[in-house]
Amino acid sequence: MIEKIFDKRKPLILVVDDSKLMRVTFKNFLEEQGYDVIEAKNGIEGLSLFQKLKPDIILMDFVMPGIDGVTACAQLQKLPDGNHTPLIMITSLEDEHSVNLAFEAGATDYISKPINWAVLRQRLNRLLHARHTQITLNQSEAFARSIINHAIEGIITMDINGIIGYINPAVEQIFGYMSSEIVGKNIDTIIPKLHYSDYANLDINDSLIDENKEIVGQRKDHSTLPIDLTISKFYVAGKCFFTIILRDITERKRYEEMIRHQAFYDSLTGLPNRLLLKERITLEIAHAKNEHKELAIMYLDLDRFKLINDTLGHDIGDKLLKEMAQRLKNCVGTDDTVARLGGDEFVILLPEVTREENIAKIANNILAAIRDPILIDQHELYLTISIGVTIYPDDGTDDETLLTNADVAMYRAKEKGKNNFQLYTPSLNDKALERLAMENSLHRALEYKEFVVYYQPKVNTKTEKVIGMEALIRWQHPKWGLVSPQEFIPLAEETGLIVPIGEWVLHTACAQTKALQNAGLPPLTVAVNLSARQFELQDLTKMVSKILAETGLEAQYLELEITESIAMQNIAHTLKMINELKAMGIKFAIDDFGTGYSSLSQLNSFAINTLKIDKSFVSEINGENGNSIIASTVLALGKSLNMGVVAEGVETKEQANFFKDSDCDEMQGYFFGKPMPSENFKDYYYKRLQEI
Repeated sequence: MIEKIFDKRKPLILVVDDSKLMRVTFKNFLEEQGYDVIEAKNGIEGLSLFQKLKPDIILMDFVMPGIDGVTACAQLQKLPDGNHTPLIMITSLEDEHSVNLAFEAGATDYISKPINWAVLRQRLNRLLHARHTQITLNQSEAFARSIINHAIEGIITMDINGIIGYINPAVEQIFGYMSSEIVGKNIDTIIPKLHYSDYANLDINDSLIDENKEIVGQRKDHSTLPIDLTISKFYVAGKCFFTIILRDITERKRYEEMIRHQAFYDSLTGLPNRLLLKERITLEIAHAKNEHKELAIMYLDLDRFKLINDTLGHDIGDKLLKEMAQRLKNCVGTDDTVARLGGDEFVILLPEVTREENIAKIANNILAAIRDPILIDQHELYLTISIGVTIYPDDGTDDETLLTNADVAMYRAKEKGKNNFQLYTPSLNDKALERLAMENSLHRALEYKEFVVYYQPKVNTKTEKVIGMEALIRWQHPKWGLVSPQEFIPLAEETGLIVPIGEWVLHTACAQTKALQNAGLPPLTVAVNLSARQFELQDLTKMVSKILAETGLEAQYLELEITESIAMQNIAHTLKMINELKAMGIKFAIDDFGTGYSSLSQLNSFAINTLKIDKSFVSEINGENGNSIIASTVLALGKSLNMGVVAEGVETKEQANFFKDSDCDEMQGYFFGKPMPSENFKDYYYKRLQEI
């Protein structure tokens, strides 16, 4: 890498000799050997030329008028880079005193007159090789030190006893110590619970080596911080040392906690959201089943809330929702759960109810509490609420069924004039049946061959030549028409149907890609998305291998895509799956990159072939300053990790030109072609080939 950064040139040799004949003789010989030559007739001129042209080697005559070779050599050592430039002293004096004078002045070697040209040739080769090696080492060291000193991650080296040998500036900033204060101290000073001795006897290939680990660090002021680190083992002269690469993850932890709270709690009211509610319902169902008890679910919807919200504004509406949340909490016990699903919909979980009369009492209390007038910003508001109730196990044995049926009962309460509660009965199950109809249709869709695979072309950024395609599923329902993937994919994920559907998509995409090859068209790589459920399958590798064998498609023409969030869900499983599939020759891509959270080191460890820039970032590119920063950053990241980069969602010529100028590898989007059925894609591909 260094040789690519620093330019090469022919070696330049400076000949310093007062004899014109000797200078000409040297020049002719050296140029025959492939060197560039410059001449100086005395020591003063030689020193001047050295400062201007920086030769690689100097041939210096020992005896010259004015400044002799020894004096010139001594002065050379004081010039910048002079002590690093090899100098061969040319002399007819071979006594010990003269030789000592030459070496004491800084000469690297000497050669006697008359010149043995074969000896001179070998000495030049040896010295040039040594100089080139030294320069390369110096450049490599400077290059590495520059990276280390400017790295945002902390870098520490220590010996087998935990004694710190080096820290970079990032470590100083993270822990508050100067290098002079911490070098020579034990690593326990800043990472008390590292237990570095556990690593001493591990093989360099052991799984603990280079494995990410979260641990608590300690700053100079004794405050603590969470850090993420990896430990690498290396040897110098047979002695064992460790390199620690670490990062302060305080902000990440704060962000994760914020995300966790946002994931489980409603941001407006602070109540549990649907996700946390479903978890609690599932837990309470398990408890009720074991104890042979009942539980109740109340589905609540404010009456006339939309009118108030649209008339008085969202600020009033938000304050009203917060007040309603508090009133609902006041109507139930501490063991009950009040959750907000969104909008003006709430759910109350009542575990261990004993009688329907108790449920009715709670419901009537809620109806009364909501009817009380509310004063918000000088507006006196009157609301009512409609409530639907389901009871486990009579009205359902899982969270989804209980919630769905409670929702149906709530709509029945609205039909009955609002401001009341209704218990669920099977006759109210119209909505549940509608959902079930889609689920049943999904089951039959595979059997009835209602799914089709569309293909969107991917092009080489520089040439705009079609080099691949992405497989995208569509559902052509006989009654409902073309059903959007946004409607049925979540249901397929939830029900587990995504697994057989995903397998069908993969099989179809491989078969149709092979068919294109059999038709005589140049081979293309087909990209197929894997869902979270598919990627979690333990026999994913077996399934993919089976499909490739059945369709005859070579593994090199298949690329599997997973989202960044899927990759980060179970890092160990992700690494295992990627390594197994890549061993077969299959490519791997991270889809929608930039929308999740992954560390640079983890991303690099995944050995991904391609990063796909999420279309939300691509759509921002419109010629205005700053709008392309994220896309540019992802491009730079991909290049730094030696990954290919694909821009998806390219829809304008301006966006296409941006990625061309930015050295992006591939592009995909409506600008080059919309998703299309296989036959249309075949015609499209053939036409594009004719245009080239």
